[in-house]
Amino acid sequence: MVFSPSKSVLWSPEKLRLGVVGKPSDWLIASTVNYDDVLRRMNIEIVDIPIERVTSLGEVDPGMAGAEAIYARLKELVVEYDLQGVTLRCFDLLKTVKNTGCIALSKLNDEGIPAACEGDIPTLLTMMIIQRLTGELCFQVNPARVQADGKMLFAHCTLPLGMTEKHEYTTHFESGIGVAIHGDLPTGDYTLVKMSGDMERMLAVDVTLERCQFEPNLCRTQVWVQSTPEVSEYFYTNPIANHHVLIRGHHENSLKV
Repeated sequence: MVFSPSKSVLWSPEKLRLGVVGKPSDWLIASTVNYDDVLRRMNIEIVDIPIERVTSLGEVDPGMAGAEAIYARLKELVVEYDLQGVTLRCFDLLKTVKNTGCIALSKLNDEGIPAACEGDIPTLLTMMIIQRLTGELCFQVNPARVQADGKMLFAHCTLPLGMTEKHEYTTHFESGIGVAIHGDLPTGDYTLVKMSGDMERMLAVDVTLERCQFEPNLCRTQVWVQSTPEVSEYFYTNPIANHHVLIRGHHENSLKV
């Protein structure tokens, strides 16, 4: 379930560049990495980009037009810095741009450019590994409820629409503003994945998505997953930080090569 990732899992045959737009959100646990170690062990260069490159948009339309403006600015940065992936300190946008990065990150992920929320670098590195080894789209999630029997509720306000059966647009949970995504994902086989920032620990476990739900007091896309009591104990005692990544299909064994 939790293992030390091999060189074949970590190493990218092609050198990649990832952008960090703003620093990791202050409340994230274990969200930073050593850039030199990532380059040496993964062949991935990490580039810091000032958050002002996005907040300089100023206050935008509070609906989809504003969300698309944020997407357009991030896409400009992807091209300018020759990036293969990006993470955004998105909560800084709430008071400045008055909209969210949810749509922008969703669209980038659908375009094959892994994009993570909250400046979370380990989650972005996890997504890059997943894309290279499985080709699957990634849903970055937070555990909202964890039961002792292995049943867990995961939620977040953005995901690639390519993972959904249907979706609708709503507001961002924590702020109540902007545009976020409530999506329904197909039930069935999924894998829960996360690598630690020091690249020493990796979780990869096959799970079953049983149902989707919507409650107004949670991040907007909400999925119930069935795993094992061992995985619940992992979340109770020693999880690899806040965010994890959910992907379609069972890939536990292929990620342990």
